[in-house]
Amino acid sequence: MWGSVAARRLGATFLPQLADITVENRGNLQVPPGQLDAFEQECVLLAENVEQLSAATGYDADRILHNLANVRHAVERAKAVHGGIIIW
Repeated sequence: MWGSVAARRLGATFLPQLADITVENRGNLQVPPGQLDAFEQECVLLAENVEQLSAATGYDADRILHNLANVRHAVERAKAVHGGIIIW
């Protein structure tokens, strides 16, 4: 879902990396401390467009929002310790 055309059309660049598996990333998304604000903005953008994303991907809107909330909580925790995050 994160790598869907709909997510990319909305402007997502971080989360689609989870679908773009390479030798280097092994399907993981690493967001360093300096990019956390931009990553959080992407999560907000997707949440604001959840109905469109849900309709395009077939994923339940509540599930999408729950996943995005988990990611945003991870961002908050990472910022508190001046760290980054890894999503696999």
